[in-house]
Amino acid sequence: MQKNFIFSDTETTGLREKDFIQIIQSASILTDESFERIDAQNIESRPLPWVVPQPGAYLVHKKISSLDSNISHYQMMKDIYDTWEKWSDDKQSIFITYNGHQFDEELYRRQFYWNLLPPYITNTNGNGRSDLYFLILLVSYLYPDFIKFNMNNYDLPILKLDQILPKIGIDVSDAHDALTDCEFMVHLIKYIYSEHSDLVEDFFLQATKASFIEMLSTRNYFGYVQRGPRYRFIYPLTFICQNPESPNKAIFLDLSYPIEDILELEYHELISYIEKPNAESPFKVLAINKSQAVADGEKFDFKFDLTQDELVSRAKKIKENFEFKERIVAACSDIDKPFYPAKDFIEQQVYEGFPSPDDSRLFQEFHKSEDFETKHNIAIRIKDDRYREFAKRILYLHFPDRIDSKIEKNVSELIHKRFNEEGPWPDAAKAYEELISKMETAEGSQKKILEKLQNFFASSNN
Repeated sequence: MQKNFIFSDTETTGLREKDFIQIIQSASILTDESFERIDAQNIESRPLPWVVPQPGAYLVHKKISSLDSNISHYQMMKDIYDTWEKWSDDKQSIFITYNGHQFDEELYRRQFYWNLLPPYITNTNGNGRSDLYFLILLVSYLYPDFIKFNMNNYDLPILKLDQILPKIGIDVSDAHDALTDCEFMVHLIKYIYSEHSDLVEDFFLQATKASFIEMLSTRNYFGYVQRGPRYRFIYPLTFICQNPESPNKAIFLDLSYPIEDILELEYHELISYIEKPNAESPFKVLAINKSQAVADGEKFDFKFDLTQDELVSRAKKIKENFEFKERIVAACSDIDKPFYPAKDFIEQQVYEGFPSPDDSRLFQEFHKSEDFETKHNIAIRIKDDRYREFAKRILYLHFPDRIDSKIEKNVSELIHKRFNEEGPWPDAAKAYEELISKMETAEGSQKKILEKLQNFFASSNN
């Protein structure tokens, strides 16, 4: 099946509170299977009036032009969605980020949701998603001399994009611009593919859950690189099964453990080890709806202490023992499911249920309509409280002279709360203190950035 690749990156109002910060620049590059550019998108929006901008973020990306943008957040997110939908209309698309599964992807999902758009475009309708960070993690271990990585204080490779690109001859002076960072990703994948196409193609099999499961089911064992700032562990793993209680997770066995001892574990021990797959556990539990630093252990040399023949033999003993697999499946079913308390604020509730089919149809009508009366009549018919409130916020932004006093009052209270009260959102008082402190020594372009932010804070408190 032919496919496209869509590289995307964001610049944002902050870095930490993912439920309450905002994308202010989004860029995407569409390429063919050879990573040759077909099209691109680069769009900014002004910050929402209830979003607290963080001075540190703006001093890094310098996107003060967004503060004066005439494009609203709703318009930007709708344009992103429409562009991605068009690009992936006739071919499977793999959406690529760098360290984005934990950040950029989560922001896109949340902010599609805030704007009555389907949040899962990157992994539905045949599309897939890949995080290049995990490919680089594999490269840094399997081919340590291919890129001369800078090393941290623990003698481990530094995997930040702006520290890798100079090592392959790419100027990064324009880093922290979303479009430039997308171009960096394209350069990087081309560079790796030129020498290690087999690893890249193997890695992209993880892009969809279906192809990931097929890969896991048809290979004997895998190398898995687990990495933190101070450590790196390499495991020989064989796939056992999907967790029937959580199908986005897969159960693996660490083949460095004696197989006979594993097969003789008591049932309660299986439950305990699978429930807490830490360093002492012979099992590993990995998410299979996102990228992992996993590759075929027979194709790529992970330098295990055991020989390949020994690992294949151990893997086959596990795979051919159907009774053991049934015990694992049963153990998964007997593990207590974690309890996640409901989130207090609608921005946080993206994972707390899908809209009804009726509401989804109303969203489409809302997006198509241009006039206030039609949009307002649609908004008040939305049954899901979350989406109805989001629709009213969009009306507030686009029709400030037409909204009723109740909507205006609710949004005014929202803005006041976000800038004057503590909560899970960025602390406005601390942000403003940081801004004033930095202004004391700032010069040139940095001072201009901080002055623009100061004006934004002043207008938000009026």
